[in-house]
Amino acid sequence: MMRRTLLQLAGLLAPAFARARDAVWLRIRNDSTEPFDHVWMGLPRQGTDVDLGPVAPGQTSRWHAFPAAAPHYRKTGVQLAARQLLHVNDTAYPHGHTALAPGRYTFAYWIESGALQLTVVKEAPESTD
Repeated sequence: MMRRTLLQLAGLLAPAFARARDAVWLRIRNDSTEPFDHVWMGLPRQGTDVDLGPVAPGQTSRWHAFPAAAPHYRKTGVQLAARQLLHVNDTAYPHGHTALAPGRYTFAYWIESGALQLTVVKEAPESTD
C-alpha cells in the first residue's frame, strides 16, 4: 500500500520536475545606483508575468521559472521613485541567440542615459541563491 502511494506521488511530481528542468530560471540584479522600487517581468497575456518586488542597488531578486520561449521573459518593467522604465530584450542573449537555453540566468540591469541597460549572466546549474 505504501509503495503504491509513493509510486502515485512520484507520477504526479515527475511532470513538475521535468518542467522545472526545461525552464529558464531568471532573477534580476540591480547594478545601478538607484533603488528599483518595483520590478516585474513576463508576459501577462500568457499568464507568465511575475512580480519580483523591490531590488535595492547591488541586490538580487529571487529566482523565478519561465517557459523556455523568449516572449515569456523578454519584457521587464522597473518602477523608480519618479518614473517607470520598460526594457524589451531582443539582442542581449548569449551568442546572439533569440532565446535562452533552459538553465539559470541573472539579468543585470543598470541605468544609462535614462534607459535600462542589460547584461545577461549565465549561472551555474547548482546556483540557487
